[in-house]
Amino acid sequence: MIVLGIETSTEVCGVCLLSENGVKAERSLVEARIHSEKLLTLVQEVFTEAQQELKDISAVAVSLGPGSFTGLRIGLSSAKGLCYALGKPLIIVPTFEAIAESARRSGSASSKLAIALDAKQGEYYIAEYSNTKGRYQCKGEVEVLPAARAKEILQSFGAGLIVTDTEAGWKRELGNGVQFGNYREYCRAESVAHLGLEKFRAKDTADLASTEPMYLKDFVVKGIK
Repeated sequence: MIVLGIETSTEVCGVCLLSENGVKAERSLVEARIHSEKLLTLVQEVFTEAQQELKDISAVAVSLGPGSFTGLRIGLSSAKGLCYALGKPLIIVPTFEAIAESARRSGSASSKLAIALDAKQGEYYIAEYSNTKGRYQCKGEVEVLPAARAKEILQSFGAGLIVTDTEAGWKRELGNGVQFGNYREYCRAESVAHLGLEKFRAKDTADLASTEPMYLKDFVVKGIK
């Protein structure tokens, strides 16, 4: 049983081949607007390194969002294309679930976790998690909130790990005593693949035709000045 994991929800572009025996190969790049150019190249590289063929996989797992509108579209469309071509099931993994899984697997997991990613236009995607029996459970839902409300939540968060893509700004707001984690270390295709493998075992697959990215907010087209 082999799952191909794809992570493109942020500037991280990553892929991972995971079997029940562990990671067979993983590749990632961190750069804005390179997903369309590099994703399939990374896919080819992991298959070459693992000495596997596309037909060998059992399913494709993809990070569903929230995150970059463009990155999410590229990741999901690529995953769907592979599934259609190979006749394999699609598995969707919410991005924040994958980040929480990375935090758990990092060995630095604390009793509490918060994730705050910049949603642009003065808003943040944000969620809080508690560590229950070694797994992070979301307290409520992932929300998109104004920066002022996100600040209130993080100010009352207390001791724990905050994973964010705007660490410098939050340090100014919250002080240096807070434990921060850089999102680049936690947006990992390996975690998408691990959760994908769990979902595959549970027969939790997605509909290829109707599945769309988890945007949480409307796309805003900027005018040309």
